[in-house]
Amino acid sequence: MIKFRFQLKNVATIVACFAICMIFAGCGKNEMDNDLNIHDYRVQDILYPKDSKLKRVYHDFVSYKNLSREYLYDNLGRIIRVNSGSVHTYDTYQYNANGQLETIFMYGENIENLPVLYQTIFNSYDTEGNKVKELSEGEHLYLGGVQTWHNIYQYNGSKLTKREYYEEDQLKYYIVYEYKENTLKKEKFFVQGSKDYGTTEHFYDQGLLVYSTQYSNKDSKSAIIYEMRYYDWNNNLIKLVQNFPALSSYSDATVFLVRWEYEYE
Repeated sequence: MIKFRFQLKNVATIVACFAICMIFAGCGKNEMDNDLNIHDYRVQDILYPKDSKLKRVYHDFVSYKNLSREYLYDNLGRIIRVNSGSVHTYDTYQYNANGQLETIFMYGENIENLPVLYQTIFNSYDTEGNKVKELSEGEHLYLGGVQTWHNIYQYNGSKLTKREYYEEDQLKYYIVYEYKENTLKKEKFFVQGSKDYGTTEHFYDQGLLVYSTQYSNKDSKSAIIYEMRYYDWNNNLIKLVQNFPALSSYSDATVFLVRWEYEYE
């Protein structure tokens, strides 16, 4: 038995999370202004060198922090390993002759607390260097047993325009990406066979992604999830705060927040 890490990589999880938020959203609306006022996203007490390499990501629980991910690099500055909070829970990265990420080996921890390879991801690229397919094989947390599933990516030039997710060659959902000039503005999530869809909309300031919100096409004025990003003055991402207003309304909590902090070399 393998102790899996929690990952939002299959349709059951994504659809379930979206559906739960949709149900809870009816309990209390969080109206959004038509004109977005950008929050103060600059962190004053932290400053890393420009273009620093990400070293650690923490899940911030206010009173304490848990190490979520730790990144290790080779001498070319490429990620070669990501530790996930446990000595036996990690991913290793391999690159092809063109320097493109080709294979990810994902290890979980078994009941004897030993590392076990449970999933492998293979990436394929076109002649322009765009990733066109991501194939996953191995133990699937939600489908059960050894499975194969994959993503197909479509582009307009170098811009990603669509991602399709398949389980055993059956299309389950797809995401359409919309741009304003060269800036990603919207991601529209469609479940195969459903008329409803969700949209994630992104807002920028001085070229930095500072705010994102997710809503249903049936009610674009009420946020299901929104995210705020905070940067130092060298534009390194320092903090990500995710708010689930629909869940906070359901639970009678003032806010339902998930916080992440980023540490650099």
